Amino acid sequence: MGRSAHKMEARVLGSTGINVSVISLGGVAFTWLGKKRAEKLIDFCVDCGINYIDVYSGTAEKIKEALKRNREKIIISTRGNAKTLENCLNEFNLDYFDIFLLSMIDNKEQLNQAIDEANDLEKFRKQGKFRILGIATHNPVLYKPIIESRAFDVMMIPVNCVDEVNKEIFEEARNQGIGIIAMKPFAGGNIRKHDSTIKYVLNLPVSTALIGMARIGEVKQNIKVLKKPEITAQDINFYRKIRKKLGKIFCRYCGHCIFPEPCPNEIPVRTIMMLETLAYQANLRRTVSERILNSIKSCKKCGLCEKRCPYHLPVRKLLPEKVKHYLEITR
Repeated sequence: MGRSAHKMEARVLGSTGINVSVISLGGVAFTWLGKKRAEKLIDFCVDCGINYIDVYSGTAEKIKEALKRNREKIIISTRGNAKTLENCLNEFNLDYFDIFLLSMIDNKEQLNQAIDEANDLEKFRKQGKFRILGIATHNPVLYKPIIESRAFDVMMIPVNCVDEVNKEIFEEARNQGIGIIAMKPFAGGNIRKHDSTIKYVLNLPVSTALIGMARIGEVKQNIKVLKKPEITAQDINFYRKIRKKLGKIFCRYCGHCIFPEPCPNEIPVRTIMMLETLAYQANLRRTVSERILNSIKSCKKCGLCEKRCPYHLPVRKLLPEKVKHYLEITR
């Protein structure tokens, strides 16, 4: 790269002693970006001072070389459990992860299992295979029990101007030295006014806004917001309008509808729920196959996806609406 990373505001991650850039790079885009574009994106982010990258299993072949050449400058996290940690390290050709997250934890039973899992993972931490243990959840009911468990160094939770977090949670997390990573700052792509969105998140006591950026232009655009981070009257008006527009019936693309097993009728539920976001990522070009769009005809209305959804969305009703809207806005 040849140039040193630019200065960017950094915040301490709880009581870990690690400083993370206020904007960080989410790994979702690596699932569809090609290797060359993914590597350029990582190199550019690091050069801009972004020092935290969250990566997903299954994307390593595209990004592991870029991670390796930037390893001394970046903090890397991934999700998994005691059984998958070794495989994740091998997949990304890493000696250790800076942050290892137990994810898809969205009910009390799963949280109790995660707390037990945290104990099992301690031996791997002592072996130097990860430094910081975190937990990711979409369920606000679990925020307080997670903090009270004292089993985790970091919480990754949705924080945006629609999914508002009770201010007491931030205070309790700070008192226990737990760092907060703000995922879903754009509510899974449902919010598109980047400046107001980023300002909302970063004016809260979070350590970083984890943003799934796919293009260098997006990185530049988001970083530019940091020059004028104050929330204005126009921003407040936007927050009011977007809350009214989205209400409570919108998908954050967490993936629980297809976790831990896919739809029994082979409907790619999560993909269909995020059709609008995919359309805008492709500049409103139609890139989703007819097979995927037609798959909703196989729905048997079993309701399994709705039982799994932490937001209790009427998924069966929404699926055909999502396809209809996608066909209307794409060409």
